[in-house]
Amino acid sequence: MLGKLFSYELRALWKPAAIMLAVMVVAGLAGAACVNGAMSVADAADYGSGFLTMQALSANATVALVMTALFCGFLVWASVVALYVFIVMRFYRTMFTDEGYLTLTLPVRTGTLVMAKFWAAYLFLAVFAFAAMLMYMVTVAVISGGDVQAMSAVPTMMGGWFAFAAEGDAVSMLAGFLNTLITCAYALGLAFASLTLGAWWARRHKVAAAVGIYLGAGWLLSLVFSTVGVLAMSADTGSWSGVMAMVSVVQLLANVAVAVGGVALTTHLVRTKVDLN
Repeated sequence: MLGKLFSYELRALWKPAAIMLAVMVVAGLAGAACVNGAMSVADAADYGSGFLTMQALSANATVALVMTALFCGFLVWASVVALYVFIVMRFYRTMFTDEGYLTLTLPVRTGTLVMAKFWAAYLFLAVFAFAAMLMYMVTVAVISGGDVQAMSAVPTMMGGWFAFAAEGDAVSMLAGFLNTLITCAYALGLAFASLTLGAWWARRHKVAAAVGIYLGAGWLLSLVFSTVGVLAMSADTGSWSGVMAMVSVVQLLANVAVAVGGVALTTHLVRTKVDLN
């Protein structure tokens, strides 16, 4: 039954996800093209340095291309956020609105229902996260002339606090990929639990209550690990990079706990507490 529910969720998500992914890819490639164009215009301006009019036109064209590239870069990230919001709101709609009556009358266990939604959402979100990284790596490749080490900085930066101690090697990149996967699970687990708590606690404005819970819990976790990370950076230790790596590992484990706990809490509350009446 889990497989059937999972396939149903995939069918429900793939069309809007495909549109958003297409927007991301087009924006990413257009941004890289704009960066390349800006660099070409700047190089051409150097050859025509004796002509003030040419220099002014080149400067204006460079600014326009750079601003367009920044906007395209924003669209790449916005595509990931848009998918995340769509997934979360679909979870709420199919679980805690009138449509939820139909969903919860299916002859399946609540845990199976929640897990099918979680794994389908996680698959799409992880694909989008890696696709966004790839688009940014393409842009960095254009800027750096294909420098592999410069391109590796993109996944390395996704490694959380570990990025501060990273050396740009394969281990740093793997840490970034792993942190991205875990962050996707963390974000979904926290969102599912927040929506479920909002549906349980609030009599009115359930979504607003869920958003408040989500932001509050996320802010608190971020504050804790930001404080720990800053203290670790300022500590006088013999192995600074080792301390930062340890902080990163602890945060990864905490995010895994939030993801697992969020799904478990969602299942429990939907089964025993949430009343759609």
